[in-house]
Amino acid sequence: MIRDFWVKNYLSIRDKQELSFVAKGPASELVTEVAEGVFLYKLGILYGPNASGKSNMLLALNEVFRLLVLPQSDANERIDRSIPFILTKDDPIEMHVSFYANGIRYDYDVSFNEEYILSESLYYYPNKSKALFYERHFVDDNVQAEIKFGPSLQLFVKTQDSIRENTLNNHSVLSVCRKAALKEDIAPFNVLHSWIMDNYHEVDGDGQKGFVEILKDAYNNPRKRKFYNTMLQKADLNIVEYRPIVEDRFVPADYRERILKENIPEEVKEALLKPTADSVAFVNHSINGDFDVPLKWQSKGTLKYIRILDALYDMITDSHVYYLDELGEDLHNDLLYYYLNVFIFNSDKSQLIITSQETTLLSQDLINENRGVVWFVEKNKETASSEYSRGDSFGLHKNLSLYNSYRIGRLGAKPELGSIFINLED
Repeated sequence: MIRDFWVKNYLSIRDKQELSFVAKGPASELVTEVAEGVFLYKLGILYGPNASGKSNMLLALNEVFRLLVLPQSDANERIDRSIPFILTKDDPIEMHVSFYANGIRYDYDVSFNEEYILSESLYYYPNKSKALFYERHFVDDNVQAEIKFGPSLQLFVKTQDSIRENTLNNHSVLSVCRKAALKEDIAPFNVLHSWIMDNYHEVDGDGQKGFVEILKDAYNNPRKRKFYNTMLQKADLNIVEYRPIVEDRFVPADYRERILKENIPEEVKEALLKPTADSVAFVNHSINGDFDVPLKWQSKGTLKYIRILDALYDMITDSHVYYLDELGEDLHNDLLYYYLNVFIFNSDKSQLIITSQETTLLSQDLINENRGVVWFVEKNKETASSEYSRGDSFGLHKNLSLYNSYRIGRLGAKPELGSIFINLED
């Protein structure tokens, strides 16, 4: 889980902007004890008008972990997604994240541009006291970075040298364990790297799997299949269950001829010209009997709900961190509340950070009583930079409604719209 995060000079964020998930104590179902005496919020919600920068904070959270675990194979490769604020594009991007993995706290700081990681440091708390994992500083182009390892890791000199040799200037030190086979004493690296790869996810999930693939994977896991069928039934979609099917596929003659002439591998041609396709049928209920409805006839909202169930299953069965952008889009607000409540009341050490335009969430008692889970985002009109304000930073009395205060503009982060009358004359 993420304890706190800040970012500077990234996308629409010029000045340092911070999210903190630290809670004062175990006051509600929104809080979990991630380590002895450490209480964190499981949920984070970012509100604001379109183009305010809500999604950019999710991308920044995503990027700091990508940078930490994904290596480069070529020293000349550009650091992916290195996009500084346009007016300060010559300055480095800076990020900090404090997070927990296997119950241990880690603090990671990094400064980078599109070519190099200029500096990074990773500290951890293996025995509740702060210790160095490693720190690194850029020296020069085509020169090995200066890397210092913490003594508590007990790495052999040979292992340290091997890590240094495999660390290019455009990727993190930790990511080396993904590209090089090292000795047993690198176990602390492998444990942390594996935890991040398995438990911290891309925005809106990993890999953008298709609906058929998502549902087939769930169907082949009895526990997960039961979860999907249960959640589809409870969502009042008139779906009893689902099952994989194979459908006939029409391949036009001219398309077939064109593919056969293409210079592509035979297995690719075979897949493109396959006369059948995997799909899914949903069993719907009526008093006159059950009937099948194919996947392609499902509504946009139903498809959105199916996609986010994958993240929900992970979060209530293990410890995961997910970022979901524009959650609530295409969903009825009651279904959105239900989804969030299933997460809140059934998860333990998982965390969900979302952006949403569904402001009625603010009227829910659980959110209004835990204002630390909400951030209001708006663009500073003078700097064009995104600014983030936590819901409990406005000094609102506990009896005042967060929803009403936001609705009347007391908390900002609302679009300022012009007249509804349009004059196209000069």
